[in-house]
Amino acid sequence: MCIETYPYGSPLKRFHRRCIALKERVFAEVFTKECIAGVFAQWESKVVGLIEVFPREIIKKYGYLTGGCGNDKDYLTVGCLEVGYGIPRKEMIDELLYQLEQVYLQFNRHLLEGVGTFELNTGFTPYWVYDKYGFHRSETVGEGTVIMEKNIHEL
Repeated sequence: MCIETYPYGSPLKRFHRRCIALKERVFAEVFTKECIAGVFAQWESKVVGLIEVFPREIIKKYGYLTGGCGNDKDYLTVGCLEVGYGIPRKEMIDELLYQLEQVYLQFNRHLLEGVGTFELNTGFTPYWVYDKYGFHRSETVGEGTVIMEKNIHEL
C-alpha cells in the first residue's frame, strides 16, 4: 500500500512492481496471524496517510528494525507511518494514531512497539510521537534511536 501511494515513490518507481510483490507476500503472511495490519486515511479517493503494523517476527524477518526484549509473539511493530506530501503532518499523525487506538482490540497481540529517534532521521518516527500516545522507552538500539512500546490491551 505505501509503495504505490507514497508521493515521492520511495523506493524508486522502477522497483515498485518488485516491492509490491514482496509487500503482498508479507501481508499474506501477516493475515495468517492478524485480521488487520493498521489503518489509512483517504481524501478525494487518494490515500494521504497510513500506519502499518506487523507481527514482530514477520517484520524482523524482512529486515526491519524491531525491539529485542520480550517474546516476539507478544509484539506488533509499526513498520510504516507515512503522511502524503502537502498534508498537515502533525494533524495526520494524530488522526492515524487515534484511529489505530480504536482498533487495538482487533489485534491478537497485546504489545505494540515503534522505532523512535531523537534526531531528524529519514525513515523513522520522532520518539515524541510515540511518547504522546502513551508509549514508553523499552530499549536503546543506537545513538539517538530507541524502541518505544505500549500495552494495547490485556491478554
